[in-house]
Amino acid sequence: METKPVNSSHWYLLTGLVLGLVVGLVISLFIAPAVNADALPHELDEAGKAVYREQIALAYASNHALNRALSRLDLLKDEDPAAALIAQAQAVVAQGGEVELSRALAELGTAVQELALPLSP
Repeated sequence: METKPVNSSHWYLLTGLVLGLVVGLVISLFIAPAVNADALPHELDEAGKAVYREQIALAYASNHALNRALSRLDLLKDEDPAAALIAQAQAVVAQGGEVELSRALAELGTAVQELALPLSP
């Protein structure tokens, strides 16, 4: 009876590991990427911050709760929230956006700006 020499090579383990890593990477990056739904407002990109400001301005236009709007704007951590709101209102007008949206942004920007100005005697 003839016996064949046993190949004691374990290359199949390394090949399986590499293939598993490649398949896992493809799945996690392209097929089912992870979405961070719990991002803080200051972590958003500029487009996301613009949408957040729009929502704050529309909420302020409906209920005029300035303290609530200010607390929401603080979450964006803008250096000058009033200037950001007014600039966004001007951008909406320049792009031919909704008049109600630009009016709400400008109204909130003006209210924030007036609150920041010191009262003179």
